[in-house]
Amino acid sequence: MAAEIDRHIPFPIKRVYYLRDLKSDEPRGFHAHKALQQVAVCVAGSCTVVLDDGRSREEVVLDSPARGLLVEPMIWHEMRNFSADCVFTVFASDVYDEADYIRNYNKFVTAVGTSIAEGPRIHALADVRSPNIGKRTRVWQYVVVLNGASIGEDCNICAHVLIEGDVHVGDRVTVKSGVQLWDGVTLEDDVFVGPNVTFANDRYPRSRHRPAAFEKTVVAKGASVGANATILPGVHIGARSMVGAGAVVTRDVPPDTVVYGNPAREIKQLPPQPQEAP
Repeated sequence: MAAEIDRHIPFPIKRVYYLRDLKSDEPRGFHAHKALQQVAVCVAGSCTVVLDDGRSREEVVLDSPARGLLVEPMIWHEMRNFSADCVFTVFASDVYDEADYIRNYNKFVTAVGTSIAEGPRIHALADVRSPNIGKRTRVWQYVVVLNGASIGEDCNICAHVLIEGDVHVGDRVTVKSGVQLWDGVTLEDDVFVGPNVTFANDRYPRSRHRPAAFEKTVVAKGASVGANATILPGVHIGARSMVGAGAVVTRDVPPDTVVYGNPAREIKQLPPQPQEAP
């Protein structure tokens, strides 16, 4: 069997270890990690892994070397029911650090209670590979976030959104359904992106020809992009600007400006917004 980073294992591997000669009546584990991500595989034999997020418990049977179990941070886990030939292998995102362990279940429940209230809310049907999701951010069903992407606090990422790895999303950003944020896109704080907005990141795309670097596209703080707009590669949309629905933006947009049309043209200037107190 083979396992590849970003394809099968959603993090760079810093440590690999295995357990063998395990006794079926001596369960292992009984801890959670604050930040560590792990993928567990029974490369031989079988065992049962108990996962506990502080609200519910689930048992998963590992009995095939072709099946791995992703154990995210702040999940209490126990391993039991080892077969005589079990070899339990773990791929970890970091080296051993005792400070990352929570070994007392009551302390785990207290910690995870705070984490649930303050942490991101990710729908069970979302596929989120990046750990860089800010507090109180909502990620809805059928969203895909690739490893390396960063999303700030208090964001709302609606259903059917794709976010690639070299994408940076600030705080309090709304991304409506049907949007793909490709490598090279940055959405600064307080940006609104309407449904089905299209961002391009390659001016001369060819199948299976990836450029050495994608152009950087920036939607600056407080700007809004209307539904079905198309943003060409390398464009900078200025702070607090508004792009009209269906516009095709081929050049930079100044701050506090309304544009629409194909190609997008400046329609009017918006009143300057008062500056925030330092």
